Amino acid sequence: MKVNLSSKRAQKLIREHRLTPEEIQQIVAAARINLATFDPDYRANVTQIADELQKSRPTIYGWADRALAATIHSLRNIRTGRPPKDRDRNNLSGDIGA
Repeated sequence: MKVNLSSKRAQKLIREHRLTPEEIQQIVAAARINLATFDPDYRANVTQIADELQKSRPTIYGWADRALAATIHSLRNIRTGRPPKDRDRNNLSGDIGA
């Protein structure tokens, strides 16, 4: 499996997360499978990916499913918009509920 690690973004993520080569391969495989699942224009050969990584197809699908579950969880928990203003900022005297 060809992976381009020369981009600044890839290097930054590898450094920040201390990614191993094996983890990078898992990330790329999971992304390819999930992209092929939802984008009809993208094609991924799971058998070829599995063969290249010397893993089983169920293992590759398992990686993809776990990555998708983590992505869904993350997206559902992202706060959108501006954070709420602190309404008690002017009430610093401690007379809450008075």
